[in-house]
Amino acid sequence: METFTAIPISLKTLLEQLDNGKVQLPDFQRGWVWDDDRIRSLLISISRGFPVGAVMTLDAGGDIRFQSRPIEGADPMSSQVEYYLLDGQQRLTSLYQTMRYEGPVQTRDRPGGNRIIKRWYYVDIKKAIDPLIDREETIISVPEDRVVRSNFGRDVKLDLSSKDHEYEHHMIPTEDVIDGMGWGFNYAQYWIKRGRHPDNNPFNFFERFTKCVLDNFSEYKLPVINLTRETPKEAVCTVFEKVNTGGVTLSVFELVTASFAADDFSLRDDWEIRRKRLHSEYGVLQGLQSDQFLQAVTLLATQARHREAVAEGRPPNQIPGIGCKRADILNLRLDEYREWAEQVENGFRKAAKFLHGQYVFTARDVPYGTQLVPLAALCVELGNDLATANAQEKLNHWFWCGVFSEAYGGSIETQFVLDLLQVAGYVRGDSEPTLVTQANFIAGRLLSLRTRNSAAYKGLYALQMKNGAADWISGEPLTIATWHDEGIDIHHVFPVAWCRSADPPIPGGLYDSIINKTPIDAVTNRKLGGHAPSRYLTRLRRDIDDDRLHRILEAHWISRHALEHDRFGDFFVERGQAMLDLINRTMHKPAVDSREVFRTAVGTAGLPAEQYDSNDDVEYDPIGQGAYGDDGVPVA
Repeated sequence: METFTAIPISLKTLLEQLDNGKVQLPDFQRGWVWDDDRIRSLLISISRGFPVGAVMTLDAGGDIRFQSRPIEGADPMSSQVEYYLLDGQQRLTSLYQTMRYEGPVQTRDRPGGNRIIKRWYYVDIKKAIDPLIDREETIISVPEDRVVRSNFGRDVKLDLSSKDHEYEHHMIPTEDVIDGMGWGFNYAQYWIKRGRHPDNNPFNFFERFTKCVLDNFSEYKLPVINLTRETPKEAVCTVFEKVNTGGVTLSVFELVTASFAADDFSLRDDWEIRRKRLHSEYGVLQGLQSDQFLQAVTLLATQARHREAVAEGRPPNQIPGIGCKRADILNLRLDEYREWAEQVENGFRKAAKFLHGQYVFTARDVPYGTQLVPLAALCVELGNDLATANAQEKLNHWFWCGVFSEAYGGSIETQFVLDLLQVAGYVRGDSEPTLVTQANFIAGRLLSLRTRNSAAYKGLYALQMKNGAADWISGEPLTIATWHDEGIDIHHVFPVAWCRSADPPIPGGLYDSIINKTPIDAVTNRKLGGHAPSRYLTRLRRDIDDDRLHRILEAHWISRHALEHDRFGDFFVERGQAMLDLINRTMHKPAVDSREVFRTAVGTAGLPAEQYDSNDDVEYDPIGQGAYGDDGVPVA
């Protein structure tokens, strides 16, 4: 099957096809952005007969349908499109504007510049035929009134505002260079009447210019690679992005938007309405992207196709797969989008409520924005099956295993499919999903969790609040109202200023670890300041009795003894193990005594951590999280 042809086509023919609308831009192409220097450089290359690259087109009228638009400057009421222009927009638009369009070229003053200028382009005939003059100097641009001024606009340097002025200064406009004989004849007549042409014979002079320059324009051909109607849509879009290296990468959303527009449906407008609703209702969804919405729709649409084919008893090789990769999204039909979009929007609402239940309240604190896609799809797929406490616990189990196994940081579309199938089955009584059974979290990872760039970091912040991290003033468990009203955020337990001034100083790799951070309200954080823990505990006791303070610290898995004696090493070992226990309980994994990992970290930094004796047969967690035997299994 032939999917493309490659033939040279004259520049004149291409400009005619652009003018009459036979070649148009698919609507996902962005606007024309070339600046004045690049346009001049392109014209100079063609005037010398130099190659300027291939053009790529696609046959219109096949299964691939895009909303199209004429090139800038062409008649919007032009004839039916025959070819979509995939690559070469900037070059062909520049050439069309300078050589065919009846008006000044609207361009920019410099690369990346914001100032719009209007210019006319000319070839200096005298300079063009002089072999001693660089061709770079032969093509100029002039302002919209065709007058070049100097001395702050007071003096006229060059006036091309009439044909006679063009002839006088030997300047041919670029709109006349392809069919230049008419302009050349009038040029010669002008100088014959004046009787003092610098070359004596204006006809011979212009003929030399024609052979030197104009023939390069009139005979110029560009290689055109044309993709046939048999080319798959995914291949078209992939090829487009491969060759369109100078432009901004297109998202799959933009490509689907152009496809749906062929059926008079504005996907962009539809998404914008849904986006505003979701973003205004739930702050946790403010990071939701259009591509993610399409992924969720496509997951459910392809699952519906799959189920229908199975129900019809089709042979295995005719049963479509379930997926939301690029190719799947590009093959999404408009009727499928209309069927699932409303349900998916509601699915994201349910996903937002679920996240609130996990103490994730803002978009910046969502561990994995990508995990929202299967979560929303599962909310649609499971519907009322999620109504029971058992179902919610299973969904929780999957969610946290995904967060702490950091399963959504790479290529994740295949994982989305597994989630839709396996997690739905798990909630309905099947075995645990593969993600859950294979999930694992190692103690050493806690040492490297230092910023919100990590999903596990954000997850542990939320998990602490979910599991009882209490307000430092009232001792009440945190809620979304408390979190919002009191400015709860994650802060250092041993303040940074104290850590840096300690003897020996605490390394940043330790004090910035999630182990040394906990949810703290804004008022308390100001009281902590940069003081030693022993000092800020004294200040806190002015507002909180000793028993309640002890309970609050316990709720944050913090040893009061370590704070009272400013023993960072002891605190770090104890709390590191407590954080690991919390994660393993949430993931339904067996407890593992990994305190030696944290002892080694603080010991390497030269910090004391002497509270423990690693030779004891049984080691007790001093903050009440349980005891461990030598095998790491909790002891009753």
